[in-house]
Amino acid sequence: MAALLTTHLPIAPVSTLSGNQEKIQNFLESASLTVNPGTPVSLNGSGNTIAYSGTPTYGPPGNILGIIATRGKNLASAGQGASPTFGSIGQPGALGAVQDVPNQPAAYSIYHGAPYADGLSLVYMATQDTIFEVQVDASTGATYNATTSLIGTSVGLTVDGNGYWYADLAKSTVGTNAVGVIVSLNPQDFVVGSTTTQVNNGRVRIVFAASVIQVTN
Repeated sequence: MAALLTTHLPIAPVSTLSGNQEKIQNFLESASLTVNPGTPVSLNGSGNTIAYSGTPTYGPPGNILGIIATRGKNLASAGQGASPTFGSIGQPGALGAVQDVPNQPAAYSIYHGAPYADGLSLVYMATQDTIFEVQVDASTGATYNATTSLIGTSVGLTVDGNGYWYADLAKSTVGTNAVGVIVSLNPQDFVVGSTTTQVNNGRVRIVFAASVIQVTN
């Protein structure tokens, strides 16, 4: 029997309507942000990225900036490490650095391949050109799969217990809980022998509604 999954696939861009590359921008990251890649994010009043609240604001402007491409860095302060706010990237210069070098209290251990602490969030912008792929589920009800009858209908997003977001079939009301429109289904997720019905927790492609997009570009 199908049931709500505890963990879902990260949301990711898959194509654009124009055929161009999806729009990507960097923004200063808010302090203590620990979200997973694929999380919808917003800008707070200081222009820093924060996790999307889960409740859409209908505008314009809305409250969905886009989908964060990288894990939240849990910065001690907003934009820590970014230039020009903090000057050039300084000591220790990388995430995961630990002051544990014997007899060298000012030295850091940095693991191989550690990313720079640049204080920025890389965001796939929510535009009406970019198509995002989202795994399907339902926070209520007993239907956990998409069918072709849903193409052109609205859908909302819900976060699971492990911090990943899914296309929630229980959210379909524009002006209340929907944030995007389903434009297609991933054909790899159809039930064997069917061209209309996906397996449970398949993937759909959505475009964010203009009314929920926070920054128009």
